[in-house]
Amino acid sequence: MKPIRMLELIALFRARRRAMTAAEIAERLGASRRTIYRDIASLQAMGVPIDGAAGLGYVLRPGFDLPPLNFTPDEIEAIIVGLALLPRTGDRGLVAAAQSVAAKIEAAQPARKRAGLGASGWHDMPSAGTEPALLRRAIREERRLAIAYRDAVGQVTHRSVLPVALIYYVDAVVLGAWCELREDFRHFRLDRIEDCVLPGGGFAGRGEALRARWRASFACDAGGTGA
Repeated sequence: MKPIRMLELIALFRARRRAMTAAEIAERLGASRRTIYRDIASLQAMGVPIDGAAGLGYVLRPGFDLPPLNFTPDEIEAIIVGLALLPRTGDRGLVAAAQSVAAKIEAAQPARKRAGLGASGWHDMPSAGTEPALLRRAIREERRLAIAYRDAVGQVTHRSVLPVALIYYVDAVVLGAWCELREDFRHFRLDRIEDCVLPGGGFAGRGEALRARWRASFACDAGGTGA
């Protein structure tokens, strides 16, 4: 079994004290029931005290704990501040992941270190006009995007772009992309993208080369408006 999924499975058991069926666990972890049955059997063989059976549900016996994550106070604060920034991006997928990470960190700390967790707070960013998860997917899968973009003076243009990066600034999230209309790299604020779809087609195998050209041209200074 994958070490990361093993930790996720143990963390899920620790958070839920009632028995859970393999179907429930599979849905939470995005895996098949067969995979969950295999992972539970592997954990049991390793000595993790999981009780239950197929069709009845599984539960972690009280008293089992993972070794603590020995972060220093400064390291914990750095992690929490970083996690606290994510809700400002408007990216619901990253926010959910951040909440899961924060819960795991809190659960792994001794009680005396938990008092300050979650204390950081930030004002919100402008609402994104499109779901950032779609943009991240297009970057990963090297797929073309069709966007309707409103510039600083309110004019809307329609672009076909090859996305290469999302840049998270203090007050905005920006998409870096090769613009097929301008035949050059451009940067688009997410709060000005009024519509965004995957029209088909892509740039498979060209993503890393495009990213290298983008970095060389702009040194990651994506302050433009996508004009």
